Amino acid sequence: MQQYNNTQPPQQPDEETIDLGKLFFRFLSNWYWFLIVLILSLGGAWAYLRYTTPVYNVSTSLLMEDDNSSMPFLGSSGTGSSNIFQGFGQMSSMRKFQNQIIILKSTPVINRTLQELDFEVSYFSLGRIAVSERYKEIPFHVQWQPGHRQLINTDFNLQFNKDGTFNLSFEGEDIPVYNFQNNTLIKKIPGAKFSEKFTPGDTIMTKDFSFRILLNEKFDPQSTNNFKFRFNTIPSLVKKYQRSLEINMYDKETSIIKLSLNTENTQKGIDFLNKLTEIYQVNNLQKKNENAKRTIQFISSQLQSISDSLVYSESRMEDFQSEHQLLNVSTQSQQLLEQMRELDKERVNLETKNRYYHYLNEYINESRTDDNETAIAPSAMGIEDPLLNSLILSLNQLVTEKASQTSIRENSEHPLILKLNAQIESVKRSLRENVSNIISQSDIALSEINKQIRQLETEIRRLPATERSYINIERKYKINNEIYTFMLQKLSEAQIAMASNVPDGQVVEEARVMGEGPVSPKKMMVYAIGLLLGLGLPAGFIILYDMLNTRITSQEEVEALTTVPIIGYVFRNKFKGISRRLVLEKPQSPASEPFRAIRTKINLLLKNKPKSIISITSALAGEGKSYIAINIASSIALLNKKVVILDLDLRRSKMAEEFNLNTGIGAVDYVVGQATLEEITFPTKNKNLTLVPAGSIPPNPAEMLIDPRMHELINTLHETYDVIVIDSPPVGFVADIYQLHEHIDANIMVVRHKYTRKKVLSDALKQIKQHQLKNISIVFNAIEQHRSSYGYGYGYGYGYGYGYGYGHEDGKRKRKKDQNNKRKYISYSQIEENQETKTE
Repeated sequence: MQQYNNTQPPQQPDEETIDLGKLFFRFLSNWYWFLIVLILSLGGAWAYLRYTTPVYNVSTSLLMEDDNSSMPFLGSSGTGSSNIFQGFGQMSSMRKFQNQIIILKSTPVINRTLQELDFEVSYFSLGRIAVSERYKEIPFHVQWQPGHRQLINTDFNLQFNKDGTFNLSFEGEDIPVYNFQNNTLIKKIPGAKFSEKFTPGDTIMTKDFSFRILLNEKFDPQSTNNFKFRFNTIPSLVKKYQRSLEINMYDKETSIIKLSLNTENTQKGIDFLNKLTEIYQVNNLQKKNENAKRTIQFISSQLQSISDSLVYSESRMEDFQSEHQLLNVSTQSQQLLEQMRELDKERVNLETKNRYYHYLNEYINESRTDDNETAIAPSAMGIEDPLLNSLILSLNQLVTEKASQTSIRENSEHPLILKLNAQIESVKRSLRENVSNIISQSDIALSEINKQIRQLETEIRRLPATERSYINIERKYKINNEIYTFMLQKLSEAQIAMASNVPDGQVVEEARVMGEGPVSPKKMMVYAIGLLLGLGLPAGFIILYDMLNTRITSQEEVEALTTVPIIGYVFRNKFKGISRRLVLEKPQSPASEPFRAIRTKINLLLKNKPKSIISITSALAGEGKSYIAINIASSIALLNKKVVILDLDLRRSKMAEEFNLNTGIGAVDYVVGQATLEEITFPTKNKNLTLVPAGSIPPNPAEMLIDPRMHELINTLHETYDVIVIDSPPVGFVADIYQLHEHIDANIMVVRHKYTRKKVLSDALKQIKQHQLKNISIVFNAIEQHRSSYGYGYGYGYGYGYGYGYGHEDGKRKRKKDQNNKRKYISYSQIEENQETKTE
């Protein structure tokens, strides 16, 4: 038996550890809470899955053509003269994948998509709890007038009657009234309520809404389903689909992008994605064709002016030949004509480029920042200037990107528009410098070629008059013919390229539902969360309760506070009306066994000392020290030892009440000289057990204990009796018992399960250490029997509550046999209840 002495202070554990075994049994003992919460959580998960509208994922994919794949007649370098599409925007960043993703999700594309779909009216079917969105499967259709104002964001409730009519109603506050033609909010109605009966096909009209309800083939006259519908504005729908639409690349190594959408109605989502890809392709093709048309118009205008000159020069040459019967010219004239033809051809080329340079200069200097027309590409006129081509491409890209921002009004100060305007002006400044230099170089080249032509003309004047006139006429004809042929070639190339235009994005896979079920809610995940909550909530509550609990609940918590040994365990009873003097009155009952065990350990603690004084105390009142003192004393008296119970709890004495004594005298009366020892000594049922109650309540209990007469009383009793069991006052707040520590051989502190506070017990143990009490031990009282015994260290091997020395089934048979023999023993569970009732 371990002893607690002056050299052995309470020890704290070095490190807090979690006892998994104890935690498991703690959970096991509260199994019903786990079952209740688990049923509720799984039931909640089932209800959530049952009444939550599932969300599905629909997806489609587009193959985005690379920069060169859809450009007919593109040279190997991408900058050759045969690339007539260069500069039309096809090689701009719009053709790059990230830009295409932005365009697909842009407001103009989604806005145009929704304009072609009938999404302004949303339909819903009403269940008992859940509300589900419907689309084409709805048995009616709302035919509304875009020119009439409508109520938006307001639910119109629709209930069909069996007579073919229907009830229409709505109710709300701050109801918006919207003009769909101008996309403007007219006003808000502070509060409105509407309810009337109509026939399908009737025009339902007020000043704030107008529509008709038309039935379709899906309508069932016997159906009693309820529906509702609401009007949505296009801007609100655009924002909704922009938020829910996701566009990503399948892989960095591919040029395929994936468009996906989470929607409650799969068919509605499929229709949206299919229409979105269709609108994207149409817009893309329109942009290509518009750029090509402008080039064709420019070339056609040039052809018109050249055509008239060509016809005139050809007619004049024929007339001259006919008039002068001229079939051939001299060799000298022929040579001069060929030289002139080459120079004229070169001059025509320079003049064509020069006209384009001046067109470009005019476009740059006169166009405003709000113009959306792109510039004609230099390559369309046979100009192979990489820097000029790059600048025109950049300018066209920025102009096109600005034109795509149709959701932003013109002349807006929106940051995006301001940024694009600044970038356009920056490119134009670079173009002005470049074009200005090119025009200067072009003018010099034209001046030089004209100088050479004038020299040849001087030589031609020396020829005979007839040959000289013919050479001039034929020269003009060939110049016009060269220009006309060049323009015809460019026009044909542009027309062929326009005819072969295809959209950049090709649909790889039509929109369809992805996966085998909804993406939300996920059935397995919801049930898993329900299971975790069902197990985690009670477990967390139990752990949190234990962490915040300030009362002693287990043997380990006592051992964490002190090394004082626990010498006994007393169970809590559950029945009322049972005597607290159970060992005295029923010494053979199973309930006396714990006190016999405590008696044995006390003997070991005192090393079988023939005479001893034992103090029973506690940290606080109400922990059962009087109950423990009575039964320990009764257990010792069963050994034929003379035992006296001395009640020194002078502030709150209950020992006389426990033994049903009507006397008011006791130890206090002896100390003050108003009673003799014989008068304050009372016998009990056991001849070896005597009681000395506290007597009158003194005004100075602490001083009463140090009175010489009190020491005389204890010494007299010590000489007369073998064992004195003192019912001491609690040591948590008073220090009365410390004044008698020299007389006491053993000090037993009672700790009550789920009652004694850890802090108070710790402080009491520190006080005990300071006052150097001898042979301290602990009795664990009022242990709840129905809890798991793990962690209490009982070590008896008995089935308490079922019969002495028996397990559960054997105990039942033993009790039944006792009843048949009409024995008067009661079950330990009944004794425990009486113990708890009296203790409290």
